[in-house]
Amino acid sequence: MKNLVLLFVLAVSISACKNDTNKLEVAPAPTQVTMQDLSWVLGDWMNINTETESYEHWEKAEDGSFVGESMTLRQTDTVFAERMKMYVENDKIQLYIETIGNAPNPVVFTLKQEAEHPFTFENPRNEFPSQIVYTNPEPNTIHAWVAGFVNQVPQKQDFYFKRAE
Repeated sequence: MKNLVLLFVLAVSISACKNDTNKLEVAPAPTQVTMQDLSWVLGDWMNINTETESYEHWEKAEDGSFVGESMTLRQTDTVFAERMKMYVENDKIQLYIETIGNAPNPVVFTLKQEAEHPFTFENPRNEFPSQIVYTNPEPNTIHAWVAGFVNQVPQKQDFYFKRAE
């Protein structure tokens, strides 16, 4: 009888182990951010406050890249303007930024996959900004920021936009 009970316990144990093995789940591989994932940025955006008016415009180009322009006005004076382009190069999403004016300073940032925020572009060789982040906290809004170092002191500037109607 002891042998029968022992055999029964052994059979149940083997069966339980077999079922646990079948239930083992493999975590899915992290997905890579694509240009399609960034398409929410397309369109016209604005931020108007008592001191300035900021506008950003993004559109999809024929080659699949996204091209944009950004400007900030203080009354009727343009105090800042830049051209932008998001594109894929060597399987990486790049963000090209060029200030418009007397001293254009083109800089390319690379999308950092698996970052804390999914739309984080970085260029550690650029002191400020070394990071540009776009987030879409709720429909029809952008919270973007630039971060880096100025004279070895960490700095961050936030930008809030609403979709223009």
